[in-house]
Amino acid sequence: MLKYRYCVRTDIGLKRKRNEDYYLIADRAHPVLGSLWAVADGMGGHPAGDLASRLACQYLEELYFSPLSTGERLLYRLRPASLLRHLERCVEEVQRRLLVYEERHPESEGFGTTLSVLVLRGKQGFIAHVGDSRIYRLRGEDLDQLTTDDTLVQEMVEAGEMTEEEARTSRYRHILTQALGGGYEKVRCFPLRVHKGDLYLLSTDGLHDLVPPGTIRKILLENPLDLVCEVLVEAALARGGKDNVTVIVVRIGE
Repeated sequence: MLKYRYCVRTDIGLKRKRNEDYYLIADRAHPVLGSLWAVADGMGGHPAGDLASRLACQYLEELYFSPLSTGERLLYRLRPASLLRHLERCVEEVQRRLLVYEERHPESEGFGTTLSVLVLRGKQGFIAHVGDSRIYRLRGEDLDQLTTDDTLVQEMVEAGEMTEEEARTSRYRHILTQALGGGYEKVRCFPLRVHKGDLYLLSTDGLHDLVPPGTIRKILLENPLDLVCEVLVEAALARGGKDNVTVIVVRIGE
C-alpha cells in the first residue's frame, strides 16, 4: 500500500484585500474512497468569491465521504470507473448546491469558483477539474500539467488561433469558459496510475500565472517536502504576488 505525505500553503498575496482561495485536505486513507485533496479559487471581482470556494470544498468533502451502502462499497472497490463516476456526481451535486445557495441568498448572486480535485487510493488516482486552477505531476524529472484550463485562451490555443506562449501573456487569459456556480457545463474527470516517487501539485492561478513551468519544476526537484510549498508561494510573491496563491504538494512514498 502506497502512503502519502503532503504540504500546503495559502497566501493572500500582495495586491488583494481578501483571500478567495480555499483548499481541502481529507487524508482519510478510506479503504474504498481513499484520500482527497482539492483547491478552489473564488471568482475574483464577483460577490462572495471567498464564500463560493469555501462552500465548494465543504460540500465536496461531505458528499464524497457520505456513508456508502454495502453494494456501493463493493462496486467502488472492484470497479475504479464506478468510483470515478461517484466523484463526478459529487462535483455535479456541488454545482447544484451552489445554485440553491445563490437562490436563497441574493447577496451572493454571481458568485463562482474553480475546483481541482485529486483522489488517491493505493496505486489508483482520480482527478476532477473545473476552471483554471491546475494539477501537475512530477515523475522523475518530467513535469506534466494533467488538467486543461477552462479558459478562452486555451480554446484559442486548441483551435490554432494562439500559441501557448501568447496565451501565457494574453490579457484575456483569466476569462473562464466554465466555473462552478455559474457558466458550468461539465466537470472533466479521468483516472491515472500512481507511481512511487510521484509528486502531485495542486495550485490556484496565483502560482502558475506568475511562475513558469520550468521554475515550478526546479523548485519541486530541489526542495524537501517540508519546504517546497513555502518556496513555491514565495516565488509567486517575488514576481508581484498580484493574486491569492494556494498550493498543495502530495508525495507518493512507501
